[in-house]
Amino acid sequence: MADKKVTLPDESLHSSPPEIRILLLPYAGLLVLYLLVIGCGSAWLYYSARQAQTELLTEHIIEIVKPFLKQLSAEYQQRSADSEPFLLSKRVIHLYQTLPHLRQISIRDRQRGYGVRLNFNQQLVDVELEPLRNPKPIETDHRQLASQLHQQTTSPFFHITLNLTAEQSYPVQMDIAFDRAALVGQIRETLKTIIHSIIGFSLIGFLSTLLAVAITIYSGFRMRKMDKHLQKIYLQASMGTLSAKLVHDLRNPLASIRANIKNLLITPEETEQVIDEMDQDILRLEQKLSDFLSLTKPRVSGFEAIDIKSLMQDVVKKSKPLFEEKNITISMQIESSIPLIMVIQQDLTDALFNILVNARNHTHRQGHVWVKVQYNQGQLEIIIEDDGPGIKESLLTKIFEPFFTTRENGHGLGLAIVKRTIEAHKGNIFAENRLPSGARIIISLPVVDNE
Repeated sequence: MADKKVTLPDESLHSSPPEIRILLLPYAGLLVLYLLVIGCGSAWLYYSARQAQTELLTEHIIEIVKPFLKQLSAEYQQRSADSEPFLLSKRVIHLYQTLPHLRQISIRDRQRGYGVRLNFNQQLVDVELEPLRNPKPIETDHRQLASQLHQQTTSPFFHITLNLTAEQSYPVQMDIAFDRAALVGQIRETLKTIIHSIIGFSLIGFLSTLLAVAITIYSGFRMRKMDKHLQKIYLQASMGTLSAKLVHDLRNPLASIRANIKNLLITPEETEQVIDEMDQDILRLEQKLSDFLSLTKPRVSGFEAIDIKSLMQDVVKKSKPLFEEKNITISMQIESSIPLIMVIQQDLTDALFNILVNARNHTHRQGHVWVKVQYNQGQLEIIIEDDGPGIKESLLTKIFEPFFTTRENGHGLGLAIVKRTIEAHKGNIFAENRLPSGARIIISLPVVDNE
């Protein structure tokens, strides 16, 4: 695949700041939990209220019907020997008036059966029924009747069957049928207030959560804007600090050059030696200025797709003479299937070379340095280890700060430039100690699809 020059996307084009997504995660979990609790709680509350209301209704029906049925049963048994038909309609008119959803009533024993029902003109009509065949014990508990009312059934009637049999008497049963849909509608009408309350409080809670989410998003964007402003202020302050430190560091070579110029006047016979020292001081000045420019100059273009394997091989080859001076062994391990990455090749080469040189400087003679390149969860990892004395725990977070150094002749800009280069590639770098001794630098770079 041919290398292709591209420019990495600008950070300001990111559609959703990661910190806002992190803030919204608890709200998303809270919203799901709220919907789950409110949904289950509302369903439980509705069905509990419906069951309670149904029990009250069935208990009310039984309380109205039972006294009348006792009287009717006694009259029915007294006339059991008569040959005349038992006109039930004359005896249940007031019951139909008391219970508006009543549709049919029947009374039967082993010999006879009578019933009454409402016709289309809302008039009571007497009918003869078959005698009672195999009477069974009947439950008249209002709780059981309440559970039967809402059962799925094709019958439009809700039947309540009562046993009117007195002790030591022949069996007599009465069946009362109500309009099922009308009873259910009456219960729902009673529960309207509870349903409206459940919906109202649920909406209030849901809208409150959405309002909290909106406030969080707004606050997140305001915090991000403020953070950018603070970063700008911090950058200006940092540049002032860096400039002050640079001026301080430039004073020593300038003072040395000035002293050497005076020495030329005093001891002209040492001109060649003095000029060599002045040349070294000028080179140090040039190096400090170059490093300072590298630290402050932004790089946003020049990215290209490269094979990290060939780049690492070139860096190791370039640094190998420095390792051979101290008889340090360097070994490299690179995974075979690593995708291309988008980098500024020269900048990344300089950064990796700087880390290898830093590892070489802190490794004893006949020591060892390891380089490992691997692909881990969408990130390219470059791990550089040495078996030197390691880094003090208190300094692990400081070694990447500008002008921080533990070497007498160091200027403290090398690792700071490395960190800036890695961050310009949208990557991360950190240091840690390894066991039993030595330090480890871990670099992670994103793999960008350049198709």
